[in-house]
Amino acid sequence: MANKQKNNFNILMQQWLIIYFACQVCAQVPIPNRPLGFPYGSEGQSLIQLDAFIDLTCPFSMVAFPTLKEVADHYGVANLRLNVVLFPPPYHRSAWLATQSTFIVQDMDSAVTFKWMADFFAVQKKFFNDPTRNKSNSEIMSMIADVAGNVVDRSAFLSKLEEDEGDSDARIMWKYSCSRYMSGTPQFLVNGVTLAASSSWTLDDWKSIIDPLLGVGVSSREQHTEETGNSVMPQ
Repeated sequence: MANKQKNNFNILMQQWLIIYFACQVCAQVPIPNRPLGFPYGSEGQSLIQLDAFIDLTCPFSMVAFPTLKEVADHYGVANLRLNVVLFPPPYHRSAWLATQSTFIVQDMDSAVTFKWMADFFAVQKKFFNDPTRNKSNSEIMSMIADVAGNVVDRSAFLSKLEEDEGDSDARIMWKYSCSRYMSGTPQFLVNGVTLAASSSWTLDDWKSIIDPLLGVGVSSREQHTEETGNSVMPQ
């Protein structure tokens, strides 16, 4: 009996894996008309791109957000480009509307997008599941419009949100995040490679990753190698 149950379990797992990988092959993520994300700072070519996948209703994303901007400011756009990608989880009640709202704000005035994000994080607790449990979508939209009113015209913003603007863009961004195997927030890519960073990382923590990529401190390590004959590369 035990062997039969084990065989049945193995068959089910095999079927599930076949379906899963078939979906991965067949499900083409819609191609956006411009690179996805909200770039921080001025335009220009950068040596390093830091993609931060965050959620405006995630407390860990809120913790990481100021440091991410500090990192971008420290290196400057010529060295590092911070690109924020919003990844709203289905278990955060207000996350989808917050993501839609970001696209609306960006469309209304791209210069205030990061101010909008900071303002939302400042009142984030109002949009947690418990405080919004008995509120309608219309009530939550009105609350979000109050925050957006700090940076854009409140009435125009609310009208766009009620007309479901930004929904298509939010869907594409969510699907893209899934295609990059994101499973929560915040998560990070450095030049397209997953980095196991923490929301509690400081500027110095990020420098320990970014500096070597920019060649900072390379000459001193090479000199140490020449003097001692010992390799400084990990074995």
